[in-house]
Amino acid sequence: MFLRIVSKIPFAVMTGLSLLLFAITFMYWNFRPDVNFLLTKQDLVSHPIWRTAFYIHIFGGMLAIALGPFQFVKAFRKRNLNFHRLTGKIYIGAILFIAAPTGLYMAFYANGGFYSTLGFLLMSVLWFYTTYMALHTIKKKQIQNHSNWMVRSYAMTFAAVTLRLWVPFLSLLAEMEHLKVIVVTAWISWLFNLIAAELIIKMNLKTLKP
Repeated sequence: MFLRIVSKIPFAVMTGLSLLLFAITFMYWNFRPDVNFLLTKQDLVSHPIWRTAFYIHIFGGMLAIALGPFQFVKAFRKRNLNFHRLTGKIYIGAILFIAAPTGLYMAFYANGGFYSTLGFLLMSVLWFYTTYMALHTIKKKQIQNHSNWMVRSYAMTFAAVTLRLWVPFLSLLAEMEHLKVIVVTAWISWLFNLIAAELIIKMNLKTLKP
C-alpha cells in the first residue's frame, strides 16, 4: 500500500505543476503589454500578427497542459470513456491546430538568436509529430502505441513547465550567463523530457498510470 502511494508521487507532482502553470498563465489574459514574458518582447508587443499568435499559442497551450495529465489516469478512463475521448480530442486539437503551429511561428522571434530559434523550432515540430502519431495510432486502434505516443506528446507539452524550472536553476544555482541560459533551456526543456518519456515507455513504469 505504501509503495503504491509512493509510486503515484511523480504523477501527482507533474499534475500539480501543470495546473499551477495553467493558473499562472491567466495573468496574460488582461491583455496588458507589460506582463512577465511580454516585458522581454517590447519590440514585438505592438506587432499585430505576433501578438495574436502569442495569445492563440497560450490558449492552446493552456488547454493541453491542463487536460494532458487526466488522459493517463486509468481509473478515470474506464469510468468515463466518452469524456476521455472528448478531452483527448480537445488535447490533440489544441496542439495540432493551435499551439504547435503558433509555436513554430513564434520560434523565429525567440530570444537568444539562431541556436535558440533552432531549439524551439525543433520543439514545435516534435510536439506536432508526437501528437499527430498519438492521433494516428488511436485511429488504427493501436492502443499501446497510442499510449506511448501520448506519453511522448505530453513530455513535449510539459516542456512549458520544465523550461520555467530550468531557468532559475541555471541562472541562480549554476550562475550561467543570461544569454546562455536562454539558448540552453531552448533545448534541454524538451530534450530531457523526451528521454524521460522513452525511459517510462521502455521500462513500463506505472508512474503515469495511477
